[in-house]
Parts: sequence; structure tokens; C-alpha cells
Amino acid sequence: MQPSDFINIYEDVAQVIALAVFAFAAFRAITIGRALVNRVYKSRAYFVGALAISGLIGILFPPSSLYFVLLFIVFILVDSAILVALDTDFFHRNTLRWKQIRLAVYALFVAVLIYTLSPDNLVNSLPGIVFDLVVASFLFIFVYTAGAAVVSARRTSDKPLKRFVALAGLLILGYLVNTLLFVFVSELFTPVLLIIFAYIIYLMAMSLSPVGKVEKEIKG
Repeated sequence: MQPSDFINIYEDVAQVIALAVFAFAAFRAITIGRALVNRVYKSRAYFVGALAISGLIGILFPPSSLYFVLLFIVFILVDSAILVALDTDFFHRNTLRWKQIRLAVYALFVAVLIYTLSPDNLVNSLPGIVFDLVVASFLFIFVYTAGAAVVSARRTSDKPLKRFVALAGLLILGYLVNTLLFVFVSELFTPVLLIIFAYIIYLMAMSLSPVGKVEKEIKG
């Protein structure tokens, strides 16, 4: 067998595993969402389910632009989770000025998407400094959002939400790692990272599980 054959097998196996994890995560998220009464938890669970389904679609029908669509969905999920975490902070601290700067992050996100998805002739006609600014903006979006998620998770008094927001921050940080590896190293890391993303999404769904809360209360 040629090295390319092993790579193809490796990618196929990784995609099958990721498909299975995404499917189970979607099932668990929707099931948990239906069982929850709290609207905040319920909406988070359904959002996670939608994200898992998007992951399934991305593997089965991978258009080139889906990466950015999924990333935007992840960002919206993380943004909403951070806002909820800020509301549950006992001191109601505006962590890293997220309530104001998130608007600038959305604007940067839209600008990066327009630039990235624009026709090649438009991209090539722009000066090199614009590309550098786009890369810097993209890194800022990832790092700042992940940082706000981690800090706000530490400050909330809601334990299930604390874990959920921390996992959301880990997810968007994972997207940064995947992007850097894909662009500057090799795309061979992507299949493994896809499995990790799927598992993090599963953990996010399970962090909202009412069964887990009941078991902890009984043990306590």
C-alpha cells in the first residue's frame, strides 16, 4: 500500500468516528433539551444540538464555505453563553468589557467572512497589509472570545453553566489551533481535531443534563 492509501484510510476512519460522536451528541442535546424546564439551559441544549447536526452536514456535504458558517454558529453560541454567565455573576462584572467589545468582534467577524469568501480577483487586488490585518483580526476573534469565555466561566456561580461556558471557550480555541495547523503545518491534523470537536460538543450537551444534577444533589 502507498502512503496515500494509509492517509485515506486514516481520514475515512476519523470521519466515521466523528460522525458517530456528532450524531450521539445531537441526540443527547435534543433529548436533554426536551427534558429541561429552565429556558436558559433548554435553549443552550438545542443550540448545541444544532451545532452537532451542522457538524454532521459538514462531514457528509463539505462545501468550502461551511467552515466559516460553523465557526459563526460556534461564536454565536459562545457569545450567548458568556452573556448568560455575566448575568449569573454575583457581582455582575462585565468580564473583559465583553458587552461592548463583542459588537466590534461581530463586525470583525463579518469583515473577515466577506474578505475570505470574496472572489479571488478581489482578494488578489488588495494590498498585502490588508491580508495581515485580516489574519490579526481573525486571531483576535479567537483569542479574545476564548479568554472571555474562560474568565466569565470562573466568575459565574452556576456550576453547570460554568462547565458549559468553559467548554464553549475550549471549542473556539480548538478552532484556532485547527486553523493554524491547517494553514501553516498540515491538514492531516484536521480529522483528529474533528473528533475532539465532536467530543467537546457532546460534553457541552451533557453538562446541561438534569440527570447529572440530580445525582450530584443526592451524593451531597
